[in-house]
Amino acid sequence: MATQAAPAGRGFHIGRYGRDTVTDRDSAPFRRAVHPESLRPFAFQPITRRNLAHLAVLALACGAVPALADTGSPANALRAFDGAGKPAFSLDDLHGDRRDLKALAGKVTLVHFFATWCEPCVREIASLQRLAIATRDKPLAIIAVDVAEVDLRVRAFFEKLPVDFTVLLDRDRAVSKAWDIAGLPTSFVLDATLTPRFFVEGDLDWSSPDVMAALETLYPAADRPQGETTNNE
Repeated sequence: MATQAAPAGRGFHIGRYGRDTVTDRDSAPFRRAVHPESLRPFAFQPITRRNLAHLAVLALACGAVPALADTGSPANALRAFDGAGKPAFSLDDLHGDRRDLKALAGKVTLVHFFATWCEPCVREIASLQRLAIATRDKPLAIIAVDVAEVDLRVRAFFEKLPVDFTVLLDRDRAVSKAWDIAGLPTSFVLDATLTPRFFVEGDLDWSSPDVMAALETLYPAADRPQGETTNNE
């Protein structure tokens, strides 16, 4: 079963440099930890043959960056998950109401980890909204888990971009750590028993026909297209 992904960026890694925060590679914590020399005053040095050689290598490297960027990164794909189960959780939604993952047993559940500062995540929120509209009559629940952002920022984001699915706040990253989330966006698809069956690291076009067909294989028999079976049947 092949699934297609949006030809988009890979997202951002959760920073493990300096302090335990979510950062991208342009953030101050990342620069301080990995490139501390970048914060020092620039110092002129004598021009030598060795320095000229270094400058030539640097110029070639800089010239190669646009060429590499033009090729695009490999498409992200929805893959079968064969790891251990993920722990249940309960988190506040945007209105301050507590939501429990266990309450979704009996439905296929898409758990999506994101942040509003993450560009690929923002693209994927729109894709998830299209999926939510297309599957209104299906036993599918979509849960978007915002990682380590201020409540007001997340609320302001969704006031401008309303969605038809639940948004939860993982304020202290307790859930994303428990689920071993190493980068954003990352998503898991759970079956009706809340067992992870698919996952993807990076953004995905959830409204594409192949991805929707993969989700349908997890629906209870009465909600699947006639003649379709799950992998366990």
